[in-house]
Amino acid sequence: MLVDLSRRRFDALAGYTRVPRILALIDERAWYATSDERLLGVVTQDRQDHDFGWAVLARDERLRYRGMDQNACLASFEAAREQMFASMARLIAQPDTAFHKGDGKGGPVDFFAPRAKLDRLNPLFKVLEEDRYSAARELMSAMMRYFEDADGNFIEQFQTTGFDARLWELYLYAMTTEAGLARLPVQVPDLVVEGLAGRVGIEAVTINPSATGGASWPADPIEARAYTEGYVPVRIARALKSKLWHKNRYWTFPEMAGTSFVIALQDFHAPASMRFLTPMVTEYVFGVRHSIVDGRRKIERISEHRFGGLVEPSNFFGLAEAENVSAVFINPTGTLNKFNRMGVQAGFGSPRIRIARTGLRRGELDEGDPGPKPFDQLVHAPGYSERWIEGAVVLHNPNALIPLDPALLPYANHEFLEADGRIMSMLPAFHPYTSVSFTTLAEEA
Repeated sequence: MLVDLSRRRFDALAGYTRVPRILALIDERAWYATSDERLLGVVTQDRQDHDFGWAVLARDERLRYRGMDQNACLASFEAAREQMFASMARLIAQPDTAFHKGDGKGGPVDFFAPRAKLDRLNPLFKVLEEDRYSAARELMSAMMRYFEDADGNFIEQFQTTGFDARLWELYLYAMTTEAGLARLPVQVPDLVVEGLAGRVGIEAVTINPSATGGASWPADPIEARAYTEGYVPVRIARALKSKLWHKNRYWTFPEMAGTSFVIALQDFHAPASMRFLTPMVTEYVFGVRHSIVDGRRKIERISEHRFGGLVEPSNFFGLAEAENVSAVFINPTGTLNKFNRMGVQAGFGSPRIRIARTGLRRGELDEGDPGPKPFDQLVHAPGYSERWIEGAVVLHNPNALIPLDPALLPYANHEFLEADGRIMSMLPAFHPYTSVSFTTLAEEA
């Protein structure tokens, strides 16, 4: 039996196989699958001569979907679909081994096969065993088949002490794939991806809890502000500088010649700490602070960030060698809840999952009232739509030797520092500052 497949579902199952240059030639018109998703099918249309075509995919020995049959130059959508259905009916009778290509190195990648003793498993990794997060787990299970463990310890760290950092890398992989960027077989930096608009190298970094526990988030409002404007930027500075002045400068590798270099930062140093990330990273990398005084915007240059005995100079993009960094990428919503929401969208997980999402969005594009606006969404409701890149902020280096083309990361919020300290924003239609997801399970029907 053949069933219609949503674009979201197809992307989650096989989107990692797309070749950007092919997408410049064809438009995908419809997606299908056998009821067990053993075979996938896609009907295409040529962008130039408007002929129709199709392709059928099946899993190889590493459980990655690969092309098994195809045709083109058909006169109509209906003719292409009928021919594709006939091919799928023929292929469904084949054994799994008929789809193996013989070029796979190693077995299928499995993030969830035990690599550590139970007492070493990260609490958040164990959360993925809960029905509430089954959508995230199943989405990752589809994604993991295509992920290359370059350093050989990704899975062990994902299950134990490095869960947050490895989750951030997975997010970047999913986000760049959605943006039409294909991963190249390069080990350093973490991701080198290429699309129709060019190539970019991305190095991931996370702010983690201090080994000594660090400072706790104060309950007193005055102390909390000092912590947010002092301690948080200090941690941001040290994370970014660790990548800027890495012993092996990332931009010096041959594969990075002429390529934009981006540092992708996420903050996991305290529960929900990423909700303050955007304003603090913006102030630190640009070295400016915007505020409203007596109803008027005030712009001031920042010389340093200080918290107790900790001091870091401001203006990351003004540091020595920082001209080799094209931009800093952040996304406060790039967390485990993002994976769960995206999984629900793609039809993964328990049908009992209910997710209520609430947050604050930017309102500059609203007529008459440009201030921040609260929003509420039901993720499990029909019509809900979210992109992997939603919530992302790209802070462009005004001094970059190789600037980043914003077209490489569409639907992000791109920020540019002007000479007078103003910041120009290229906003998507909807951009959340941050959000919170409340996930529950409905009663059994």
